Amino acid sequence: MKYLTNKIPSNTLISDEQRYLWFSGTSYLGITHHPVFKENFIKAVDQYGTSWGSSRNNTVQLSIYDKAEKVLADFAKMPSALTVSSGMWAGQLVVNFLKSKGNTFFFAPKTHPALWNDFTQSSTDTYQVWAKTIADTIKDSEGENIVICSDSVGSPYVEYFDFGWIKSLPIDKNITVVIDASHSFGIDLPEIHSDNVRLVITSSLNKAMGMTGGVIFSDNDFIEQIRYFPMFSGASPMMPALLEAFVTSIDIFDEQRKKLLENIEYFNHLIKPDLGIDSIKNYPAYCTHQAGLHEYLKQHGIMTACFPYPTANDLPVTRLVISALHTKENLELLARVLNSWK
Repeated sequence: MKYLTNKIPSNTLISDEQRYLWFSGTSYLGITHHPVFKENFIKAVDQYGTSWGSSRNNTVQLSIYDKAEKVLADFAKMPSALTVSSGMWAGQLVVNFLKSKGNTFFFAPKTHPALWNDFTQSSTDTYQVWAKTIADTIKDSEGENIVICSDSVGSPYVEYFDFGWIKSLPIDKNITVVIDASHSFGIDLPEIHSDNVRLVITSSLNKAMGMTGGVIFSDNDFIEQIRYFPMFSGASPMMPALLEAFVTSIDIFDEQRKKLLENIEYFNHLIKPDLGIDSIKNYPAYCTHQAGLHEYLKQHGIMTACFPYPTANDLPVTRLVISALHTKENLELLARVLNSWK
């Protein structure tokens, strides 16, 4: 069932003249409603306007892109960053670039479509089984230039992905690991030890970070190659005013992340451990395939997401999300309703 609204929800949603507590979406840090970020964005729009419809490699270039990309790289603890118009384009740009180099591709289970290409054959194994066998699969591959694609965390159904398998990959092949971290960036990037591979991280900035755009992280050499790839040169960039607002508001991202993690910890202490709801450490989304929870929460004035995944024929996933905007009272009410379910 669809619910229409003419206003972006904060910790509440108004739909069809009904008010609900809103525990869904992906605005984990609540940046889109933060008064400082909104004020800085308005100032930035006055300076930059609403868009910059030009190639990043054109004769005249805006300095905010280089400035913001340095801040983003530092924020992610990565060597270099490159922004693009969306997270989907960040993934597709990287995959098309690597495909143009003649690489052999492998895909982890549940890899997001942002990293798909013409050769996509995601494993049907569980992530855990795939992780135990991928090193031997690569060793047996005839290809010498290898690309392995994976998400950083299961989404929309919550699942922890352990990247210890990277350490076991063979060192006699040229391996690039591409990770879509759209649902982790801004909260917690996975710990990845990548001395034996080239690591590339792509991400939407429209999840935790609250900005329409995408970003690519990697070593300086890879980012420079992407920068002069025709599919980057020929594309318009993300809105410069958003990046200006990000740079001038960088402190609030750390503050909101701290609030989010405190909310997650507080909520986890409130709910019963046997509810049958899946979650992972320091992550704001909670999921279940159990029928009836979405409707039960709605009856108590709480709105979550509920939809079939990954196809229309699969069981519906009820997904509830905590954000930095939720108050302790919001979390206490949600916990009371959940604890009384069944």
